[in-house]
Amino acid sequence: MLLIPFSVLAYGVAQQAEWINVFDHFIASPILMNRSPKSTAFYSFITDMGGTFFIVLLTLIVSLYFIWQKKDTKTAYWFILHVALGAGLLNQVVKFFFQRTRPTIEHLVLQDGYSFPSGHSMASLICYGGIAFLIIHFTQKKWIKWLTCLITVLIVSIVGLSRIYLGVHFPSDVVAGFCLAGSWFALSAAFYSIKLKKINRIKKTTF
Repeated sequence: MLLIPFSVLAYGVAQQAEWINVFDHFIASPILMNRSPKSTAFYSFITDMGGTFFIVLLTLIVSLYFIWQKKDTKTAYWFILHVALGAGLLNQVVKFFFQRTRPTIEHLVLQDGYSFPSGHSMASLICYGGIAFLIIHFTQKKWIKWLTCLITVLIVSIVGLSRIYLGVHFPSDVVAGFCLAGSWFALSAAFYSIKLKKINRIKKTTF
């Protein structure tokens, strides 16, 4: 379902539709008007949580945890591919296809490359969402599941907001990034769940 709003935004960007400009201006204006030194320092820190270095580091930590601590290489490999293909390959392919230039307003952090869709937004949803999915899958406690969802939504939302505040993305880039990442996450999580059921079924028949 998330591919529908992504497709609408992608069409608007490709056609350089006026309504995309109105949409971006309507959302970005109140965010950009409230810039301050403290807010800039905060969002500059937060935005790094969706950056390449932090996402790669987090992916390695989670994967090594499942390999060494849980002895679960299948989950570790799934998570690596989940992040690498979704946050890395898919994002870059779509960026290259649309080749949208970044906003011309002042950038508060250094950022190169194309703008649509937001890589930080996609990476944060795919990586943190993937971690949340695994926590929810392996824990039985409901309060941990709810807390995990809450923290994940908060982190992902603020990372997306930081990209607009720092002037390196249009709001439509961020929203499209979330929609595309959400679609990939749903597909990847479904694949993991199906594979896991098959493995469990094989183990039962083996014993």
